[in-house]
Amino acid sequence: MRAPMYHSAGDEAAFLGWLKRIRAVSAVQSRGRDLHIQLRAGAVSRDELQELRACFHRYALDTSALEGLRAR
Repeated sequence: MRAPMYHSAGDEAAFLGWLKRIRAVSAVQSRGRDLHIQLRAGAVSRDELQELRACFHRYALDTSALEGLRAR
């Protein structure tokens, strides 16, 4: 997916740190303007899905990539 527009190095670190703290996320890689988020195998909990949606919403990312995820 496209990475959000960061307003500072600290903003980028905060965003990536937030993603990495979500248990469903096993890896995050930022490659230029692209962002690769890898989820761990298995179902995502409701809390994890809510955190992902909140993070995406906060940084104005398209949440359609999350639509296929089912919370356990």
